[in-house]
Amino acid sequence: MGPNFVRVGLFLIVLAGGQFVNVVSGSVGYLLTMTGHERELRLNMLVGAITCLTLSLLLIPKYEILGGAIATSISIALQNLLGVFQVNRLLGFNTLAIWRRL
Repeated sequence: MGPNFVRVGLFLIVLAGGQFVNVVSGSVGYLLTMTGHERELRLNMLVGAITCLTLSLLLIPKYEILGGAIATSISIALQNLLGVFQVNRLLGFNTLAIWRRL
């Protein structure tokens, strides 16, 4: 394990946080697409892209690669959480409620 690996470890942890939200939220994008709610999915993706671009412009100049990792993680998490909200509102179930019995 070299010094470069240790240096980028924090970046990977931040990115893993965004992917954790992605995994826990479930396949909300596929659910929206399969049930005819492509417009909602498109809106989620647009909000995620604008969030990522805005946060990148704000964070990268000051925090460099860590700012990019934070911007990416937040936008991924936001996009998936919006999908969870819309699946709950449109389809009537919560994909985050993994503790409930079916």
